[in-house]
Amino acid sequence: MADWSELPYDIIHKVATYFMAVEDFLAFSAVCRSWRSVYVAKQWHQSPQVPWLMLSGIENDSFRSFISLYRNKVYNSELPEVHGRRCWGSSSGWLVTIGNDLDIRLHNPFTHVSVNLPPKSSLRIHFGEILGWYEIIEKAFVFKKPCTSHANEEDLLVMIIYGPLKQLAFCRPGYSSWKTVKDISRTGYIDVTHVKDQIFALCGLGSLVVIDIDSLAVTDINGPKAPEHVALSLPLWHWEQLILVESSGDLWMVYQNRTSIRRRSSVESIEFYVYTFDFRKKRWLRLSSLGDHAIFVGDNCSMSIRAPDRFNCKSNSIYFIGKRMEQRWPCGEVHVDLGVYSITNGISEPLCFGPDIPKYYSFPLWVTPTF
Repeated sequence: MADWSELPYDIIHKVATYFMAVEDFLAFSAVCRSWRSVYVAKQWHQSPQVPWLMLSGIENDSFRSFISLYRNKVYNSELPEVHGRRCWGSSSGWLVTIGNDLDIRLHNPFTHVSVNLPPKSSLRIHFGEILGWYEIIEKAFVFKKPCTSHANEEDLLVMIIYGPLKQLAFCRPGYSSWKTVKDISRTGYIDVTHVKDQIFALCGLGSLVVIDIDSLAVTDINGPKAPEHVALSLPLWHWEQLILVESSGDLWMVYQNRTSIRRRSSVESIEFYVYTFDFRKKRWLRLSSLGDHAIFVGDNCSMSIRAPDRFNCKSNSIYFIGKRMEQRWPCGEVHVDLGVYSITNGISEPLCFGPDIPKYYSFPLWVTPTF
């Protein structure tokens, strides 16, 4: 009988290229030492993945649970590096974290690599003394070079929306300080995304700007304002969200409206509207369908995946994690809405993975496994 461990490396690598999901690749690499060599060499060119759901932290427990929608399976991993810290996920596999020590870091929960980011003291925070450590950063984003399929920290760009005025700053690993992006709208920033080597940001009253990281120039794309349905809600109430999403090279915007259910002290997502930006006409156009895409939205970065059916997810749907709740203080009760919304019929179905008890600083999030 042939010894599979003695297969030539070229054949092992060729077989590995046929795996779409991270779970399959990891199972393959665990067979024996020679098969693991493909993983160690990082020569598996990872295709776009459906993100995993990272559940809230547990008091006095450094383990975190990850839900694979593809396998419908729970993976537990000991992550002392993020215990007691607020986290934001990303499609690049990295978490941005901050703790009560005010240190801001990157951590990859799959490779267990940590990277220090510039200190909080280099951020220009107005009225900072009124903020708890878990409120300093509103949102965090990690972008990588489009041609890069692995999680090398030197290819990363980190951006954060922070402070009461919702300012925007960025850095790369190795920077000594955060660089602040000018707020030309004077209304703060709502969301940021990366499309075709460009950084787009949505401002407080719905204007769209493009940011040149090298020159720090911020340019208002003349013309685009929020669609009429959305503009009536601006500035946003705390139960609403506007989310920018890159989708196969297109710029999409998701409007999420929620309603409070007082008897349960929770929030349920009730409706979504999705728009695509027409760069020629410089306006937002309502989409009646997402086609063969699914969108994953949360309180951190959001992402669009093509042909999610390959990973046991539904096309033309939005997988959502409710934005952080009003009752976020240490003594308060916190709930999160988690489900999948069908664009076809406008109905939300809950995603249930057992008990998850968010804290005032720790909420479920999406993060794409990247090695």
